[in-house]
Amino acid sequence: MRRLLLTLAITFCATLMWAQQRLTPQQANNIVSDYISRGDYVSLCRELPKLREQIVPHLLTLADAFVAYSEGRHVESNQYIAELEQYRKELGDGVVTTMQNIAYYNALAVEDYAAASKYLSVLIESTPSQRATLEAFKAWMDALADRKPVAVKIPKRRRSIPVECRSVGDGVHLMVESKVGRESVDMIFDTGCCNANCITEEAAQRLGVKILVDSLPLGGVGGSTYAKVGVLPKMKLGGVVVKNPTFFVVESIVDSPGVEKVEAVLGTHVMRAMGEMQIDMEQNQITIPAKLSEPPQQRNLSFHQGNYGIDFSFNHKLMVAHLDTGRTKSDLSQNFYRKHQALVDSVAGKRMKSSRSGIGGSRECEIERMPVVMLTIADKTVSFSSIDVIISGYPSAWDGVMGADMLKGAGVVTLDLQRMFLRIE
Repeated sequence: MRRLLLTLAITFCATLMWAQQRLTPQQANNIVSDYISRGDYVSLCRELPKLREQIVPHLLTLADAFVAYSEGRHVESNQYIAELEQYRKELGDGVVTTMQNIAYYNALAVEDYAAASKYLSVLIESTPSQRATLEAFKAWMDALADRKPVAVKIPKRRRSIPVECRSVGDGVHLMVESKVGRESVDMIFDTGCCNANCITEEAAQRLGVKILVDSLPLGGVGGSTYAKVGVLPKMKLGGVVVKNPTFFVVESIVDSPGVEKVEAVLGTHVMRAMGEMQIDMEQNQITIPAKLSEPPQQRNLSFHQGNYGIDFSFNHKLMVAHLDTGRTKSDLSQNFYRKHQALVDSVAGKRMKSSRSGIGGSRECEIERMPVVMLTIADKTVSFSSIDVIISGYPSAWDGVMGADMLKGAGVVTLDLQRMFLRIE
């Protein structure tokens, strides 16, 4: 009897605690609204399943559109966005119109250029101050609308792409060789290059890139520049054939004294089409498997305006970094510094100036350098030595950048930009 009474008492206490912690519908709706207004889609993805039964229909549809967008379910996200028209009164004209921008990125990610052009037409009418830039992007979409999207011929047996670790500046780039007929060009393996690959004008002429658009505004690390847009019928990466790759054609890719000339960049435009890739920095190769592996139960990649984020944690705090293997070294952002200022200041050395180079030039910022940082990525601990923490001068929505050194430090990594996961083997 005593045991039964004890069990009932424990059950009653647990039920009482649950009742006290259970959110009211108003609180649940406020939480979801706050995640959306702050653009914290990673937290929204994690919390929405527990709250969705309490969320009003118009807000739930909006949240579902953002979650599908963040998780890389682009077609599904645009289906939710189409449903928002029926909630224009509840959400307001501004929200419904703004979602056309998300719809544009969804369409661009799956290379539905005709749909992307349609969404841009809506944005042109609603934001006349950005008309010139949006019209330039619409010309890009229209030029590609009748062309087939990029496609990778998936082999019946596993194929390997050789990777060379090449010293560039103060770090190491991962380079793969692309061949077009008898011509070839080395390309940086760059998960931070979105929506197309990148190539210099000189290399584009050598490989026979067909120019479709003459002048497209293009943003980079150092600011803005202008690019041409071109395509190739096909190219080969090791034993893998890539059809219809698109290129941004620029005068130069890295414009920094003392850094080796870089002619081309392989971007997520092709990587997503490649599907699952195993990157083995010990064997210096990327393998495309004939049979897909089982994905983890939970995605740890997220999508934002063409870029990919990777979940990581430090001191038990979950954060998101930009997955950008075009950067030779990882760093931690001003956001990270704000969250861990006391710890960073206590172990880092003196503040110093540093610069970040890329398309568009370079930008100077202020940093502190931590001798060693242990970050948890894909449930594994990865050690980073001499990592920069940006203090000022380079604001970012991310908590950091995971560069090529993360892949080298992790050893063997499986990356899949379609199923949205990164796994450290």
